[in-house]
Amino acid sequence: MASAGIRKSRNGRRYQVWWRLDDGTQGSKTVDTRDQARQLKHELLAQAARDAWIDPRRGRILFDDWADRWWQLWSSNPRRSPKGLETTASHLRRHLRPYYGRRQLGRITPSIVLRWQNELETRLGYSGVMACRSLLLRILEAARKERLIVANPVREVEAPERPVNPDEIFGNVRRRTFTPEEFGEFLAACRPFYRDHFLTQAGTGLRPGELLGLRRRRVQPERRRIEVLEVRYEAGKFGRGFKDRPKSPASIRVVPMAEAVREAVLRQLPPGSDPEDLVFAGPGGNRWARRGARPPLSTHNYRRAYKAAIVSKAKTPDGAVTERQRFPHLDLHGPHDLRHTFATWLEDGGIPSRVIDELMGHVGTKHERAQGASPMGRVYRETTKAMAARVVEVLDEKLALARKVAANLLCSGKTNGT
Repeated sequence: MASAGIRKSRNGRRYQVWWRLDDGTQGSKTVDTRDQARQLKHELLAQAARDAWIDPRRGRILFDDWADRWWQLWSSNPRRSPKGLETTASHLRRHLRPYYGRRQLGRITPSIVLRWQNELETRLGYSGVMACRSLLLRILEAARKERLIVANPVREVEAPERPVNPDEIFGNVRRRTFTPEEFGEFLAACRPFYRDHFLTQAGTGLRPGELLGLRRRRVQPERRRIEVLEVRYEAGKFGRGFKDRPKSPASIRVVPMAEAVREAVLRQLPPGSDPEDLVFAGPGGNRWARRGARPPLSTHNYRRAYKAAIVSKAKTPDGAVTERQRFPHLDLHGPHDLRHTFATWLEDGGIPSRVIDELMGHVGTKHERAQGASPMGRVYRETTKAMAARVVEVLDEKLALARKVAANLLCSGKTNGT
């Protein structure tokens, strides 16, 4: 049976609580007063009776050492996304290890976590702070479950509130989405090889990796639908290639094809193509692939093609080349802007938000539940053929206007797209 007692320390000024547990472990801890010693002794015996006592010495392991053990186990899960591995490793290396690395787990207190969180808020945006906080929570929660620490200090610290941007509320921020007319200007300015790529992304809402991972067997022009499953990824030292499925089950979905998208897909499918062929490949013409060989297109090069289309170049009288933003009134970031555009066009067309979320692979997310939608909605409701037809009708209208603007600009020569 567990036993514990109190004795004076060697200098006679403090008190030492000793214990001997049923599993043979023993130890002691020194406190300042007899009352503190009595309280510690009673807590120890009560926790030992509930099998909840954790030897404080177990918490002496350094955060760096425990993080290594946690990473080895966590990253060994075969379902981990390579991109997720890269992001987690980066957060751990840049924002957790420098602050906690040489600290003992048992000495990480809520006040230490709060100071770290406050420091992060001066360097990172809200999403970055929350990602780092979530990572620390998971690492220390694993330590608690391994009975290295009594409690997870992160749970005692309130998460930061999402900052409020008054300009966003007042509608004074720049848009991240194209109108059909602006998208037509964009198509006219981009390189001809990539027009079908960008048009399809705007007309389907696919993520760049989903578009570049799309296989011939997943496209059914006769049924006007695309099955979204395989994903192209680049994850630094964790490799690059194609995943056989996305990170979230909600991202496995069917997207209807507007007429403009169907035509773009058919242009990209050579006669007699193999079911495993990529629909949207790269142009080739480099040391790795001859021109026309349809090699895989990296998300990096796809982003470069997008960036080139939103920047116009002009020569000054002295022969220097200057660059300026083609759409200075927009807050454009990359190809993901076309996904924002897809959702906005559907919302403008009166498509229910539940259907938009389903088409974009957002069903069942925390954000959706925060908006009052039920995660069981996918079980009890289906996107009918009539609703899919409404989606196609909206996209046909938007894309037809965009293509008309692009054709007019190309005919008049008012673009430098090549």
